[in-house]
Amino acid sequence: MPEGIRWWDRSLRPGIDPFVSKMSFIRVFSGTLKKDSSVNVPRLGKPVKIGQLLSVNGAEQENVDQAVAGQIVALVKMEDLKVSDTLAADNGTKLPLIVFPQPMVGLAVEPKSQADQTKISGALQKIEDEDPTFRVDREAQTKEMVMRGMSELHLQVIENRMASRDKVEVVTRAPKIPYRETVSGSSEGSYRHKKQTGGAGQFAEVHFKVASLMRRQEFGEPDEFFVKANFENLRSFSYDDEHNFCFIDRVTGGSVPNNFIPAVEKGDPRTDGERSACRLPGAGLHLRVFFGKDHPVDSNETAFKTAANRCFREVFQQANPVLLEPIVQLEITVPDAHLGDITSDLNTRRGRMEGMDNAGGGFQVVKAKVPLAEVTTYSGHFRA
Repeated sequence: MPEGIRWWDRSLRPGIDPFVSKMSFIRVFSGTLKKDSSVNVPRLGKPVKIGQLLSVNGAEQENVDQAVAGQIVALVKMEDLKVSDTLAADNGTKLPLIVFPQPMVGLAVEPKSQADQTKISGALQKIEDEDPTFRVDREAQTKEMVMRGMSELHLQVIENRMASRDKVEVVTRAPKIPYRETVSGSSEGSYRHKKQTGGAGQFAEVHFKVASLMRRQEFGEPDEFFVKANFENLRSFSYDDEHNFCFIDRVTGGSVPNNFIPAVEKGDPRTDGERSACRLPGAGLHLRVFFGKDHPVDSNETAFKTAANRCFREVFQQANPVLLEPIVQLEITVPDAHLGDITSDLNTRRGRMEGMDNAGGGFQVVKAKVPLAEVTTYSGHFRA
């Protein structure tokens, strides 16, 4: 029986062969792995049957009956296996997970033609399955599909692989920066939406106040901070941690019926960039609705959502909007002789130094925070 056998993916070579489908590369640490035997996979909690064993040398493949400790072989059509899985004689044996570096270089990708549109998702998923240093993200704010890898060269290799193996042509470009907006002041105002069409019309009026909101780490737990002691006449609130945004209901006297408050909240700036002054999602805000009016016949959810949308635009623009840009944490390992060049370069990129550590061997680790827009092609800049 096999003992301590671990599946090991070789990210330098495709794990999918056009003739034999998925190939899972493993390294045998102890024991003997035989064709047609069964092994346990702790992650799956069940045994799997080993079928065909291949010894792979470049483009050459040879069927083998067994593999012994030290050998690297390929298993064919083992669809349930993933990178870093352990295959063993019992469920109690589990080797440490392989630690892979995080992909740091990104390119927005889209199909070159309509014919490629139907194939691109499958091609990218194949590469994600076989290469643990490759990832595809779908950015909700910028509405882009971004592929991420270890370097620009890594992504070029993947682009060429899709063209040659999967027959998918793509167009790549630098990803958009996911800017957001907040306000540096506060403002309040109102908006009345009134529409008459001959029959049932639309009517809604809302009064808003918008102001900046400190960061979560500064105000603590939302349930302890958003209370009547801090916000007069507060009835309820909802907090979005991702955008650091709070919607506060402090309507008194029934001027906005309770059943329309959810529609009013849908007019906030988190989900639609067109609701903010520069057409970007809002963040770091608290928005209070404190008054309004309705009509017994013409008021409905659409009317209140529209009124909230327009009211927010007006009060937001009057509260001194400011741009928020994403900041990234950098750690750069650099030879002592080039330390001055790196620190000078970071200063030109609006970076803020946070310290240095001696890495030994004549190297220093520079730690800094830098705007994302300044370092999207940073690794390529160093190589140049």
